[in-house]
Amino acid sequence: MKYYRFELHCHTFHSDGSFSPEELVEAALKAGLDGIALTDHNTTSGVAETVRYGEKYGLAVIPGIEWTTFYGHVTVLGGHSRVDWLSVTPDNVTEKIEQARSVGDVCILAHPYRVGYPVCTGGMNEFPESIFSVLDGYEAVSEDVFKPTNRRQTEEYFRLINEGHRIAAVYGRDWHRPSDIRHAVTELGIEGALNAENALEAIRRGRTRITLNGREIVATPEWRLK
Repeated sequence: MKYYRFELHCHTFHSDGSFSPEELVEAALKAGLDGIALTDHNTTSGVAETVRYGEKYGLAVIPGIEWTTFYGHVTVLGGHSRVDWLSVTPDNVTEKIEQARSVGDVCILAHPYRVGYPVCTGGMNEFPESIFSVLDGYEAVSEDVFKPTNRRQTEEYFRLINEGHRIAAVYGRDWHRPSDIRHAVTELGIEGALNAENALEAIRRGRTRITLNGREIVATPEWRLK
């Protein structure tokens, strides 16, 4: 097994980012990443192009989407499911996540304690507690690593682990454009070739660590699967 550096929460101008697919791939390589997940808001229209540029330049690209609702955001990685984000509500979010996971996708709760703002509302998690029973991952750290909300996210993550949930800790830069924010990376412990499916399996099995300048900043959960 080898650990690879990923950013699992990225946007292009196919939603509200400023990167083109090629620019995102180039920026990821410049940042020293081995892979990314494309998670444009409520659309997969940029996935095929981003995957092509990933293959061209040697970057692993995980197809994805960010379900962007008024009640919270979920990044769905893999590109296997066809769940309509418009149908996701607090009453059925658990069922919708189960549908996505049943065909091979990985579901991660994004920036659960983000302070709201007029554009892209619903960033703070208001889904029911039952969502934690079906998630694969949780953004224990997001955006600028020193944002005060990250302390709440990390505390909630460890509460969930202590309650017996098997959820991988990941970082989400929520990367929209070039910026100087203090960002971490998610390192994925991948067995075999560096590709999207093996990266997804690493998340499912909890083989993740959040690192900043090579130092792990969120302790690894003990439930990792072999």
